[in-house]
Amino acid sequence: MEALDATPFAELVSADVIDLISDKAPSKVRWRVHKALDHYTRAMRLEGLDEEMGAIRLIAAEEELVVAIFEWLKINEAHYPEHRDFARKFKNHQVKLSFYPVLSQFRCVLVDLLTEGFSLEGLEDVIKWRSRPVVSDGKVQLLIEDESGKEIWRHDPLSVAVSRGDDSHAVVLQALFDDFSELVASQQKMSVREFVAKRADYRNGILYATDAGYLRMKESLAELLTIHRQTYHDLLWVLAALVSGPPPSREWGLVSQFVWLYRRVLEEAGVLKRES
Repeated sequence: MEALDATPFAELVSADVIDLISDKAPSKVRWRVHKALDHYTRAMRLEGLDEEMGAIRLIAAEEELVVAIFEWLKINEAHYPEHRDFARKFKNHQVKLSFYPVLSQFRCVLVDLLTEGFSLEGLEDVIKWRSRPVVSDGKVQLLIEDESGKEIWRHDPLSVAVSRGDDSHAVVLQALFDDFSELVASQQKMSVREFVAKRADYRNGILYATDAGYLRMKESLAELLTIHRQTYHDLLWVLAALVSGPPPSREWGLVSQFVWLYRRVLEEAGVLKRES
């Protein structure tokens, strides 16, 4: 990253991931990542000094990484599902701060998929195997290895899709949204609409007073740093996977499924108009 020590981000994902983004992303994407790194670095310095401002910077760093992903999608529009409706709302906090919760749920589905949910032809005799993302040959690849660490196979992580038995594509997508809604209801005790609004308004609650007073953070900055480090880790890997090369199709695969789910959440929140 230009004129700023990238070590804090490299410690989250590896220097190879940061180098890949720096090498392949255009300047308008890199500068978003650069600013996210700046916010994160400054937030760490505020621990014990100004914890609320540190929290604001952590949120800003998350938003900048999301906008970096939006910028990549816009630059490479021909290769990705329709995204102009939410990408052009990049200044809307609900749009930016809804991205990672959806990604986090999608990540949980993928963990199940990659560890329990699919079989690989030719690996029937391999009792235990695991997968992990790596940077190789200038791109992100999903490495499949046996329990001893021996490489078996590697492939493009975007060239897979979530499936559920013989369910149709539409049924799988609806199930993903239903799972997200149920998770929000069980963990947060609120609807998707309420969750999106509350998460986006968290920063305003810290910054501004209302007629009823003002809020103070319940969490320490140390706790928020731990949470956001996972957020940055995931968003940086997503950006690295995207800049590695386009998905196999605009209509099929993980990117298409994620965009549908993300848009559906924004529709439920009233940020986007629901398609008939």
